[in-house]
Amino acid sequence: MTYQTDKALAQIRSELLTTFSAADWESYNRLVGWLRDTGVASHALKVGDDAPDFLLPDADGRLHSSEELRRNGPLVLSFFRGGWCPFCTAELCALQAAKDEFESVGATLAAVTPETRDFPRRLKRSLGLDLKVLSDVDCGVAMSYGVLFRVPDEIKVYYSGLGFDFGARHGSPDWMLPIPATYVIDAEGRIRSAFVEPDFTIRQEPAHILASLRQAL
Repeated sequence: MTYQTDKALAQIRSELLTTFSAADWESYNRLVGWLRDTGVASHALKVGDDAPDFLLPDADGRLHSSEELRRNGPLVLSFFRGGWCPFCTAELCALQAAKDEFESVGATLAAVTPETRDFPRRLKRSLGLDLKVLSDVDCGVAMSYGVLFRVPDEIKVYYSGLGFDFGARHGSPDWMLPIPATYVIDAEGRIRSAFVEPDFTIRQEPAHILASLRQAL
């Protein structure tokens, strides 16, 4: 599914929420409530922290290091749950639409997903993306940024009922997901902006990311 790139993500969120069934709402409220109650997001890296180095494969199997990605300027690093999530695909389309603006200020954009195998390549093809989509093999990078959580059993049952097997999609028996998060990292590897929101339906608008990039220059 693709979206009009001139719509704000907040508007797309509102439209997507109108499609929720009663079961969707129950799962959504349970998961977001659980994430807030357990304080998972409190462990996420914050502005001023050093960004962990990483080496991850892209959708075509080429390896990219964090040092390489921020060699010539700031890095925008966006963690998303997977191509199965409509809020994630809306965000990716919005980031794609803003990619030229990011690059005009010398920034590199990379999106990080726990999905492995051919899922990232199929996602890029289906959405017409030419941004870097990196596979977080074993979810090690999301863990190092403090945005990883294990899917609660009741939510696992809900997603399984929708036909999703995160163990298969991630190449691991563990059902782990990242809290969607967007970081702006300067060329020296310092976090200059951090957006971490337990409510997976809320994403940072590209205009706000661009403002953070300009402050990081």
